[in-house]
Amino acid sequence: MFTDTSISERELAMNTSWLVETHGDPLGVIQLLIKDAWERFELDTMMLSMNGSTKPRLINDPEQLYKVNPFKPLMTKNAAKYLPQVLEDIPDSRVGVVLRPCEMRALVEKTKREALPMDRVLTICFDCLGTYPLEDYQWRAERKGSPERLAWESLHFARQGGIAAYRYRSACQACRTPIGQGADVNIGVIGLPVRQKILVNTRDSETANTLGREESISEEDQSLIDQRDYIIARLLQRGSNTRQRLAENLESILPRDLDALLHLFERCGECRECFDNCPLCAADYPARDELGLYAREDVMQWMISCAGCGMCEQACPNHLPLVTIFSQIRQQLIESIDPASQIH
Repeated sequence: MFTDTSISERELAMNTSWLVETHGDPLGVIQLLIKDAWERFELDTMMLSMNGSTKPRLINDPEQLYKVNPFKPLMTKNAAKYLPQVLEDIPDSRVGVVLRPCEMRALVEKTKREALPMDRVLTICFDCLGTYPLEDYQWRAERKGSPERLAWESLHFARQGGIAAYRYRSACQACRTPIGQGADVNIGVIGLPVRQKILVNTRDSETANTLGREESISEEDQSLIDQRDYIIARLLQRGSNTRQRLAENLESILPRDLDALLHLFERCGECRECFDNCPLCAADYPARDELGLYAREDVMQWMISCAGCGMCEQACPNHLPLVTIFSQIRQQLIESIDPASQIH
């Protein structure tokens, strides 16, 4: 990630956030914004999801960005899993990466474990409007006439916080936060009239200036920001309620603590699909001894670091509700370390 300056929270809000006019074409404006970031930060390549692809791809020509739709409601792989290999394969290149919030959380955790050269990476994170299971996505895209129309449906309801969450993957229903944050460049659409304006926020004032920051938030625009904050608060509460409801519904069959989870993994034998598809396990695979027992500390660290992307559950051949299991045990572990902590 590019330079991180030390300034106050108030200065950060004043100097690094602004609203961008979309003139009825939010996706087109976002595509131009990403292209502009490519050019201003002198990137050599960019990793992102493209229309028609089910996993992140590298593109080397910024003119291809017209195919990019970060709001495509499909996620079959967590892009954070692939970035370390990309950086190793092209060691002298400056790389941009477009991420969902759960991918950004995974990348933050990966940087704690791997010595990634983030000084040559530009991270761009978008508000996530939710993703469908693959089969549902394909059916809905066909019904809508194209993947582009399905993606636009999600964006169309951004001001209300998206469409009915029950349609989405369980990880999206129980998301800790769908807000783009923590990246060098963050793009906000939730709670905003996207046909008029979207929100841009950067990590620091230097990044904002390089990106060509527009005027700071005006008093008139502050009402839009307040509306966005209200919708975000509702989404966070909805996610918390969903996690609680799922846990209560499955209480009689779910592992209730870390030890029970370890026993569950051991009964899975040599499967390990959840590990193999987790963006974090690629860097920190839980150890297993000759008796088939997993190292308790390794699994504990995995739970605490969980980004909540749901790739584990999506890959599980036994269709276990891993998102709910991991969410509950993660909460227990966080509170055992700091009883005052409440992870919502």
